[in-house]
This record gives sequence, C-alpha cells and structure tokens, in this order.
Amino acid sequence: MNEGRDVSIPADVFPHDRVVFFSDAVFAIAITLLAIELKPPTEILVAQFGQAVAWAHQIPLFVAFVISFLVSALFWASHMQAWKMVDRVTPGLLWLNIGQLMFVALMPFATVLYSESFMTDHVAPLAGYCVVLTGISLFAFLTRRAMVRSHGVAEKLGPAGTRWFLARPAVALMVFAASIPLAFVVPAWMGGFLFMLVFILTPLARRWAMRVHTDDTGDAA
Repeated sequence: MNEGRDVSIPADVFPHDRVVFFSDAVFAIAITLLAIELKPPTEILVAQFGQAVAWAHQIPLFVAFVISFLVSALFWASHMQAWKMVDRVTPGLLWLNIGQLMFVALMPFATVLYSESFMTDHVAPLAGYCVVLTGISLFAFLTRRAMVRSHGVAEKLGPAGTRWFLARPAVALMVFAASIPLAFVVPAWMGGFLFMLVFILTPLARRWAMRVHTDDTGDAA
C-alpha cells in the first residue's frame, strides 16, 4: 500500500515535528513553573508586619514573574520563527537546540534568585539571571547561524531577510551579555529596565537590516 513512498528517516536526520513539539513542551513547562512561586503572604508574615507590608514583600516575586514571562515568550516566538524555516533536523541542530532548552529550563530557578535580589544587596542572583538569559540567546543565535550556513535559509530569505534572521537573536545576546557586568554596579530593580531594551532594540535592528538591503540595492543600481 505504501509503494512509491519512502517513509524511512535517514540515520543522521531527526523528525522535525518531534523536535519542535518537545521544544514547545519545555518552553510551556518553564513558563508555567514561573507562577509557582507566586504565593500570598503567610499568616505569620501578615500577623508580624500587617497586610500592607506583607504584600509589599511579594512585589519582587510578581515583578520577576512578569519580566521572565515576557522574556520567555519572546524567546519562544523567536524559536517558532526560526524552526519553521527548516524541515531537516541534523545532529548539529538538535544539540544546539538542546543547549538552548537547558537554559530555558533554568528560568524558574533563576527567576526566584532574581526576585530575592530585590530585597538584598547581593549581586550574584542578578548576574546569574543574566547568565541564564545570555545562554538562551547564545544558543538561539548559534542555531540560526547553523540554519543559514547549512540548511538553505539564506536562499529562502534573501540578503535582507537573512540579516534580520540573524540580528534578532543577536540583539538579545548583546543586551543580556552586557547585563552580566552591569549587574555588579546597578541595583537589582534596574535589571528589568535593562532587559526591556530587547523590546526597544529589536524593531530598530529590523529597520537596520532592511535599510542596509535598500542601500545595497541602490548602490548596485
């Protein structure tokens, strides 16, 4: 009944849909676990400090949750955009993806540490949080670069599209990597403003990619 159809999968290629579904599951679980630490203040804390102060102690948890949720959603959207461009998952792509998911799975833990740094003078939690975000961004960039080099993405997108394809994770990588040393000199609450730079710089990077292409076309003409 299956004459004429080759349903076998080469030994060096993995099923695309299983890799994507597994990645979506890791992102979904990590994002869901972010909410686990969102708990109302304990009765002991309320009795000791009062309702207002007790709830004020929970604010860092909610701030860290919102930041991590938005950043994780940005990474997930970027992941979806990248993986729709390929239909063959080679071992190289697979392990780059696993490297990214390893850091994604650390997001709930890093978020808890980050929220605790709001109430202390310790810089290590914020720096660790930035390291996790940098790791996700680094593997996202390396994955896209591998797609461009070996999976025909450049031919599909053209010069401008390829520049934007690589610039998107590069923006996040630069922002989060730069935040690691800054974590030692700025208050923890400013970390959120540093991370929001990704949402500001990303559309600027897109405009740059398209403008460079326009300038190149004009010069060629």
